Amino acid sequence: MKYCEKYGVKRARRKYNKRMSYIYFWKARWDGTVESLADRSKRLHHHPNEHTLDELKLIRDMRRRNPQLGITELWHRLRKHGYTRRVESLYRVLKWLALLPLAAAKPTYKPKTYEQMTHLGKRIQIDVIFVPLCCLANKEQKLYQYTAIDEFTRLRFIYGYEEHSTYSSAVFLKRAVEWYKLRGITVECVQTDNGSEFTTRLFKT
Repeated sequence: MKYCEKYGVKRARRKYNKRMSYIYFWKARWDGTVESLADRSKRLHHHPNEHTLDELKLIRDMRRRNPQLGITELWHRLRKHGYTRRVESLYRVLKWLALLPLAAAKPTYKPKTYEQMTHLGKRIQIDVIFVPLCCLANKEQKLYQYTAIDEFTRLRFIYGYEEHSTYSSAVFLKRAVEWYKLRGITVECVQTDNGSEFTTRLFKT
């Protein structure tokens, strides 16, 4: 551009082997600084289907009066006032205007403090696991291991069953209570997970 200003377009064309239209294009942008020659955005400044000023004003007013409305409900109310766009277009405009409803903050998880057991049998934990086939002599057999453990003494009772059901869970509970009773431990509380074998009405009964 400096050479072109000093010697003219024709000499710049011959020296740099560029077309004159190319030199005139950059000369129209040149203002004496290198920044003026930087690439510009090719994004359209306007679109024939863009929201009108009246529609944007309607959206802002409706959002200001109803800050907690969801997008779908807000869209239905806007349509009653003459809004003809789709709900997807409304979402993009709300996002562009930073008018999307703020998501409710999730409560901070606070783990419960562990209750330290103070005496025998205050609480026992019961759980059941599937015994891997590699641990069985008969590969066609299925075996489920029920485990009860006293939280105070860590004394545990284990028994195996061929079925995973409420009946097996109830029988195991009776055996565990009797087993601990023979060792001088009276079971006061039993804690299990949310498995169906522990939470159905039959086992609760």
